[in-house]
Amino acid sequence: MTSTAITKKRFNLFSGFRPSPRFVRGVDLAGQWAAPIMILVVMVIAAIVAPAFFNPINLKTVAIQVAVLGVVTIGQTLVLLNRSIDMSVSAVLALGAVIVVQTEGGSSIVSSLVLAIAIAALIGLANGLLVAKRHVPPFVATFGMLVFVGGARLAYTKGQASGTVPDFLRTISIKPIGFIPAALLVWLIVNAIVIFTLRYTRLGRWVYAVGGNPGAARYAGINVDWVLISAHIACSVLAILGGLLLSGYIGYVDLRMGADYNMNSIAAAVVGGTTFTGGRGNMFGTAAGVILLIMLLNLVVVLGLPIHWQYAMQGAVLVLATALQGFRQFLLSR
Repeated sequence: MTSTAITKKRFNLFSGFRPSPRFVRGVDLAGQWAAPIMILVVMVIAAIVAPAFFNPINLKTVAIQVAVLGVVTIGQTLVLLNRSIDMSVSAVLALGAVIVVQTEGGSSIVSSLVLAIAIAALIGLANGLLVAKRHVPPFVATFGMLVFVGGARLAYTKGQASGTVPDFLRTISIKPIGFIPAALLVWLIVNAIVIFTLRYTRLGRWVYAVGGNPGAARYAGINVDWVLISAHIACSVLAILGGLLLSGYIGYVDLRMGADYNMNSIAAAVVGGTTFTGGRGNMFGTAAGVILLIMLLNLVVVLGLPIHWQYAMQGAVLVLATALQGFRQFLLSR
């Protein structure tokens, strides 16, 4: 039998596969609830092998890390819902912290924050225009922006960030409000705003419509380009907010600050059920994905494993989540 015949036979066998609706529904529900279920599994494992994970000091650290990554991942989820992606969030995150730290000494904290947010909005606008108007592939456009912003930051700081983190940032990052770290409260507020927007406003319906079927959304009278550009602007602004929370938490700014947030924000969103094909996902799933990823990374530290295991964990989570997504999409297409 020739290779062409073998390929055709395999294709015909593959095409004939028709899963039952109950099986498809079960896999779809498993994908949607994978992150919450895994959180419970990790908590049980941690209670057995690493009880120190539940130390109040460690839990506070986990909460702040969840808040920082959570804010950034909200923005990443918004662009993923629109069939886009943002590879520049780590550079924008670091740039915002540098701007506030470098300029705060000679100006008010308010003007420094306004400057950082304005620059983030311009970066998001540039990303959105490249993707929506010039039809540059999102990965290429935003990766190019990553390189540009990173280079601009190095030129601005001459390769060495200096300055002190304002007390205001320290307060909103680590000061507890009751028993909740302030950073976690910031994340919850941003989550609530975005959830309300996606569920109860016209803009939220447009986001899902554009992500689900851009052509149909355009025929329905939706300004597809404007929705996509708005998502990129929001993503960059939220990356700045994440950078401010992170700098307030660690107390300084260095050249590698936020370097892992590109992959982590994508991984957390995908684990939470947001698809690369757009139109599917929600902030509850994203929040669960963020919590799961931070718990796994923290568990590596608590167990005393080499830090390289964190990178392996990040990659494994992203690969497994993407594989599950692909399987879900395949079943739903049958």
